[in-house]
Amino acid sequence: MDRHDRTSVSPEPGDEKMPKEVHLEEAAPDIVVPPTGEQSQSEKKLVRKTDFVVCMMFGLSYFFAYLDRGAIGNARIMGLQQDLGLSDDRFFNCILIFFIGYAVFEGPAFYLIRVFHAPTVYAISALIFGVSALLTAYAKTYAHLLVLRLFMGFGEATVQTGFVYVSLWYRREEMSVRASYLFAFTPIAGAISGLIAYGVNRGLEGAGGHRAWQWLFIIEGAATMIWAFVIWVVLPEIPEKELAKKRPLWFKDPEERRLIEQVLGAKVQFWQIKTAIKDIKVWIMAFIAATHATGLTGFSIFLPTFIHAFGVPPLVTQLYTIIPYGVAFISLIAVTRISDRLVVRFIPMLIVTGVAIIGFIIILAQTRPAVGIFASSVVTAAVYPGVAIVSGWIPSSNAGYTKRAAATWITQIFCQAFSILASRIYNKPPRFFKGHGVLLGFFILTFILLILMTYLMKRHNQEKDTLAAELDARGERNPDESKSLEELCDHHPSYRYLY
Repeated sequence: MDRHDRTSVSPEPGDEKMPKEVHLEEAAPDIVVPPTGEQSQSEKKLVRKTDFVVCMMFGLSYFFAYLDRGAIGNARIMGLQQDLGLSDDRFFNCILIFFIGYAVFEGPAFYLIRVFHAPTVYAISALIFGVSALLTAYAKTYAHLLVLRLFMGFGEATVQTGFVYVSLWYRREEMSVRASYLFAFTPIAGAISGLIAYGVNRGLEGAGGHRAWQWLFIIEGAATMIWAFVIWVVLPEIPEKELAKKRPLWFKDPEERRLIEQVLGAKVQFWQIKTAIKDIKVWIMAFIAATHATGLTGFSIFLPTFIHAFGVPPLVTQLYTIIPYGVAFISLIAVTRISDRLVVRFIPMLIVTGVAIIGFIIILAQTRPAVGIFASSVVTAAVYPGVAIVSGWIPSSNAGYTKRAAATWITQIFCQAFSILASRIYNKPPRFFKGHGVLLGFFILTFILLILMTYLMKRHNQEKDTLAAELDARGERNPDESKSLEELCDHHPSYRYLY
């Protein structure tokens, strides 16, 4: 099936259950059924270009976002907490308030990127969290650090809308790998942050009258500010606005523009917010995503503390953080590619959730540093692909732009609430029994919810298949087939979930 045919979908030979004609105006990326044909050469070329222009831009935006947010974990080992005279509770509050800003601003951000010039919105957001990171180097009090972390959360919240933005450019069965492209930069950010921390700790301590942890924030914040300008110049608009340009930077070829036209028509429909809130699957997926995201967030911020607690010297700790991130990067790419190649989400998610459970059990049982680092690598190898897969699964399982955005925002509220929880439960070093134990319980519950989620999706598809077969046997056509996904969301008679 041509992914770009916006007028009808014809049944494949022998497929009697599929409606004879389905009008899909305003379908955006919500392809109704999994494709059965190969991509054309023109489509492959467009996908490669879109990967470079859209995914690469957002991937690097995630890189700088995670570089800046995670720097506080390295800075703590380098003396930030002592220099500012912060108690453990006050330090954890500075981590907590970041997630509050993040959760509050992400919802409005979905609206801003639709109404205003999206590259400008993303550039300003990157500038905000870049400046906040840089100014952290000059924080002198608890209040200074608290305010800067709040504004960093405001800025980074907009970057998280990238999953919905990217979903406007792709078929939903392609989203797992695209999500991995975005998230592949996050373990890289963690590893590079460790290298930068190691370098400045060795070579810049005291240089220019600044501590090493101050140089860490100056370097990473300044780099983010430069990146904000690149976003403003290079990032394309949302598809319909990009096509409306008389002199587009990237998509000039008429064939490319014809293929992109499939995404036109997705608009803000506030009634779809209610639809998302009433959908139990949205809430289940939010919990699943939040569990994996909390594992990722907890380790990205507290990993230096975990490793240092094993008795590793502060300078060597920065290098040891690279090991779990390297494992996470390899696992993320491998698992998400398999997920997309097989067009399956449930089985990979169940496997990585099970691996995370094993990892947390080992962490709780271990007593040696080497075993602890190994167990940390097991957990990161599970949660990074888990976050990537579910981040692509959520937008591709909610038809209609506003429902998709609302589902993503609900998910992010869960994620930030869980991340706030993580900042409070990981407060009993050196073994962190409470934090690891709570997350172990969450992952066990997530394992069960994945099975329930798949059952609900499978039942939904079977009910529509049965109705389609009954109508076809009577020679009738479902009157809702002529409506668009923007009008009916998941209730469109030809919409099927991918699981």
